[in-house]
Amino acid sequence: MSKMIQLVDEMRTRLTEIAEREQALVRALGEALTRVDHRLLQDVRSITTEHEARRGAILLELQSLASRIGAFPAAREAAAPLSYAASAPKPLAAAYDRPSMFHRGDWRKAASNIEDELDSYFQDRASSH
Repeated sequence: MSKMIQLVDEMRTRLTEIAEREQALVRALGEALTRVDHRLLQDVRSITTEHEARRGAILLELQSLASRIGAFPAAREAAAPLSYAASAPKPLAAAYDRPSMFHRGDWRKAASNIEDELDSYFQDRASSH
């Protein structure tokens, strides 16, 4: 009987050691997963920041493009109210008889005009100071 008690004690000791080693492994795995989670969170934040910077740059570029597109609006006449007669298709020859209410301008000339205006504006300001 004493031999049996001794064997049970030895088995209990071995099971305790195995349980402690497994708990240490589980703790190590938990710490490793925590480190990976923190690294992943940092990477996601970094990617988000880069994405926001790219979005901001794209938005600024689109706003710049929109402002350049609308920078040289053509003179427009007041639009007549829409009616069925106004919306009816006109013969092709009649469309060329009178000027269209939308005129296309030469953007190079418009850009040159703006540069001339800016030059004269800054020259006037420099001479007044």
